[in-house]
Amino acid sequence: MATQYWFARNFRVGYNGYHRYRKGVMPISWQGRAVIAGFVVAMVAGGLSMLLIVLYAKTFALGVTLFAILAVAGGGTFIWAVATKSDPDKSTAQYRAERRGIRTP
Repeated sequence: MATQYWFARNFRVGYNGYHRYRKGVMPISWQGRAVIAGFVVAMVAGGLSMLLIVLYAKTFALGVTLFAILAVAGGGTFIWAVATKSDPDKSTAQYRAERRGIRTP
């Protein structure tokens, strides 16, 4: 059974023509997009819950704690997915070319 990757490397050409950003990844499947959406939802939910708890319950520590828990959960899930589900060999450009039927080296 082949491993299905969720992310692929994303190279951007720098100002002098060589690849500068070697650590970037882009989602190549719906699972990768779902992980990114989950991260964004966790950050927004944490921020809103912190705001509401501070405004209505007047307990700043509880709001910060809840935000920190959601931030660590969302960020940890994202980092885990990128570390374990990224294709080490192919870039996003190669995946796009495959989907269009273009052969790449």
